[in-house]
Amino acid sequence: MFEQMNEQLQSAMKPMTDLATLNMSTMQSLAEKQNELYSSLLSEGMSYVEKVSQQKDMMAIAETQKAYMETVQEKMTETAKSSYSIMSEAQQKAGEMVKGMSEEATSKFQAATKK
Repeated sequence: MFEQMNEQLQSAMKPMTDLATLNMSTMQSLAEKQNELYSSLLSEGMSYVEKVSQQKDMMAIAETQKAYMETVQEKMTETAKSSYSIMSEAQQKAGEMVKGMSEEATSKFQAATKK
């Protein structure tokens, strides 16, 4: 009897654990993207400082700064697109999970009321 109750509880909680697992994997992917961005920006910043310190005139400094800002913009855009893609995919999967839970609950309710 206890085993049957345990199985029913696990079956009932499976959709919630699936959503929690999806949430954890999504957050981990986003954290990895942010870590990559931070590391890249730190590396690019150090490289920029080194290059600027070697420049002799203002035009060379301006060109170095322009190149640095273009790189930063590119990295930020790339990370934003990637993060949006991760979130969209997770949202779609979560929607499918919720829809499946709703359909399952409806069918169980209808089966229970017909008895």
